[in-house]
Parts: sequence; C-alpha cells; structure tokens
Amino acid sequence: MMTLFLHSLRILYSEITRSTLLNGLEKNAVYIPIFFLCFNLASQESEGYWETYMASYEDGKPGSTTVRMDLIDKAPIAEYKYVLVTGITYESNSEDGLPKSDATFKLLHKIGDELETLLKQDAESLFVGSFMFDFERLEYFYLKSDVGIKEKVETFYKTNYPDRVYYLNIKEDQKWEYYTQFLYPNEAIQNYMSDIRLINELKTAGDNLTKVRRVDHWMYFRTKEDMERCKENIVKLDFEIEFSGSKGVVKFPYSLQFYKYNKVDIDTMESDNVFITRYCQKLQCKI
Repeated sequence: MMTLFLHSLRILYSEITRSTLLNGLEKNAVYIPIFFLCFNLASQESEGYWETYMASYEDGKPGSTTVRMDLIDKAPIAEYKYVLVTGITYESNSEDGLPKSDATFKLLHKIGDELETLLKQDAESLFVGSFMFDFERLEYFYLKSDVGIKEKVETFYKTNYPDRVYYLNIKEDQKWEYYTQFLYPNEAIQNYMSDIRLINELKTAGDNLTKVRRVDHWMYFRTKEDMERCKENIVKLDFEIEFSGSKGVVKFPYSLQFYKYNKVDIDTMESDNVFITRYCQKLQCKI
C-alpha cells in the first residue's frame, strides 16, 4: 500500500489582524484561503517565482494577491528602501468586487506590464506583487530612489489612461513590511497552499483520492514533557506512533511522528487536523 508523507493540513481559523491597506484605509483582514494558483505571469516578463492566492477580507469580500515568493529570504534589500503602490479602479458587474470580463483582466495586466517597463527605464526598481480587491488593483514596486517617480507615474496615467481613476503612493519602507507582512502569505496560508498543491499533483497523476493510504504528520516540541502529553492525546484519535524522541529542529529539539490510514482529500482530513492544529497552538509547538 502506498505511503503518503503529507504535511499536516492546517485548518485556517478566522485570525483577525489589523492591516493597513496601502490606500490608507484600515481594514480587518481575515485570511481564509479559498484557493490558490501557481501563477507564471504569462502576460508579463517579470523575474522570479510567483504565486497567486485568494483570501476573504473585510465583510467577507474576496481579494486576490499575486506575490514574488523568492525574495522572502533576501528581504529587506537595503538599497531598495522606498515602496511605490499604484493602480486603477475598474468596473465589474460582480458584487464581490473582482473583475469578470476577459477585457478587464487584459487591461489590468497590460497596465501592470507598462508600469514595470516604465519604472525600469530610468529608475532601478523591483516589482514584488499586486493586490486586487473591491474594484481596485494595486501594483507594488520597491525603488532605490523616489526622485521624480511620482511625476513620471502621474504623466503615464494622464497620457495613456486619462479617463481612469488611479491611486499613487510612495513612502519609505526600509523593513519591507508591505511585502513581508501584507503581500507574502502567512505560515498558515503557505501550508494550505502546499497541501492543495500535493493533492492536485496526485489528481494530475490519475489518483481519484478515494484510495485509503497512510498519511504521516510531524510535530516538534520545546520539552519532552510536552511531547509525551501530546502522544497521550494523539493515540486517542486512533493515530499510530512511528517515532518520538530528540530528533527535532532548532528551538524544538523533540519530535513526534504519527500516522493514520485515511483518504487524502481535504474534507476527510479536516477533523484530524482541527485537533492537531489546536493542540499545537496550545502547546506552542511547531508543525
């Protein structure tokens, strides 16, 4: 029987955080991923590795974030200390505030392409992502200098899109907080994306996900006492213990590996993972 080593699926509770969107409006962002897409920016010639994910934000409205993932280990990049946030509003007959027509999507990507080209001409810039929410799409660029940028972007809109309402903001962001704290997915979203990606790979390989198989999980603990306490509760959920001991990671030296034979679809796994995630939060361990 096939053994599948699947990272523990996180159930994403409504973690409400205060986030200031870059148009100056303060909103409550509830990060509950609906789905995610591997996004290669086919219409753009941007460098790096990109992904797109969707989440539910204020009043349950969906927002779509496209972000360059490969910069996270380099951020903040000291010489790029200014962030430019700019974009346009768009029309849509969809109540959720996202565009529906191909023409609107093409226009938004076209403007993004043109802005990236414009900012590369005379200024050194890094395009790091975009955020689409409530009839507006904003592009995010980090700059080495802000000199002349505002005037250049304003001229771009007035010349090429005079009938469009645009937003433009430049500010200093030496810590790259707009990238690391807003655009980049938090740990829970990343884990969800990883699990969905694995399930999609199985489907692509012809697996209909109905076959029961072994699913392994790992948890890491600060103390041996926490690990032993967790073991007692894990076995009550009909998990089998594969390993427990001092083979952990930095700051979490004790590890527990356990498994259960189950179907590999999100609905089936939710009941187990609710317990795993909640218990891990209680013990402040690492999954």
